[in-house]
Amino acid sequence: MTSYTEPLPTCRKPKGGESGKLKKDRPDNSPTEGHVEYLDRARATPFVKWAGGKRALIPAIMKVLPESFGDYYEPFLGGGALFFALDSRIRRAFLSDVNIELMLTWQMVRKRPEHLIAALSKHAERHSSAHYRQVRDDGHDEQDPVLLAARFIYLNKTCFNGLYRVNKKGRFNVPFGSHINPTICDSKNLRAASEVLAKADPKIGSFENIRPRAGDLVYCDPPYDGAFAGYTGAGFNAHDHRALRDACLSWRAAGAHVIISNGATDLVRSLYTDFTIYEVAARRNINSDGNGRGEVAELLIVD
Repeated sequence: MTSYTEPLPTCRKPKGGESGKLKKDRPDNSPTEGHVEYLDRARATPFVKWAGGKRALIPAIMKVLPESFGDYYEPFLGGGALFFALDSRIRRAFLSDVNIELMLTWQMVRKRPEHLIAALSKHAERHSSAHYRQVRDDGHDEQDPVLLAARFIYLNKTCFNGLYRVNKKGRFNVPFGSHINPTICDSKNLRAASEVLAKADPKIGSFENIRPRAGDLVYCDPPYDGAFAGYTGAGFNAHDHRALRDACLSWRAAGAHVIISNGATDLVRSLYTDFTIYEVAARRNINSDGNGRGEVAELLIVD
């Protein structure tokens, strides 16, 4: 297939034919134009902030989606912006991530939203820099899944820049943020997210564990090559990126639709020469290198 590096065209994938051939259907060429429109249609939006979240790229991803698909798989879930945006098109979803605390939180939003809202309300009442540090430093051994999920959301909403980072021991170590009146407990959105998740099966697990079938859609948003990847103690290295590429080839061979987003690096371009690649612009506010913040080039990779 042909590999492209020019800006994303106005296109959508036809139902049949070669996946590299895309047809025009809209005059808008901007990958970020109208992203609020897509999110406004959704019943719920992400309940956590996530480095590299896909809200701004949703319209670009929409342009390369298949017209129809079976089950939906997202094995690098993060905040799940695309899952929520596709709510009306998804019949059944298999959502996963290797981040244990993240997936436990998704499970509690699905199963026990009212208990979670009550726990978050207590954090909102006590919120201060001292409370933040106490929750961050003393909450690692908590056993109650609802309290663990509330801790995760509270720290996410009040830490520096919404960053999730752990040390080699797997302990969250992000400093207190400078937010003014952060929304710690968005009860309306949590209840809406719980309703949407009735069609989903959120689990802890690696991308290597999913088994999509012909016609299913797989969207992969791994930790980007050349960018911050400290979401787990293990990180995500070049070997992992190659393993993901191999998995994408196997899913495509099984007949599934595959879409991957990643950084615009030489490694990524070399790994996906058998796919169609589009370069898009995205704004990033979280980066270990201050020069890497702002508008950066990213790749959308399509089977």
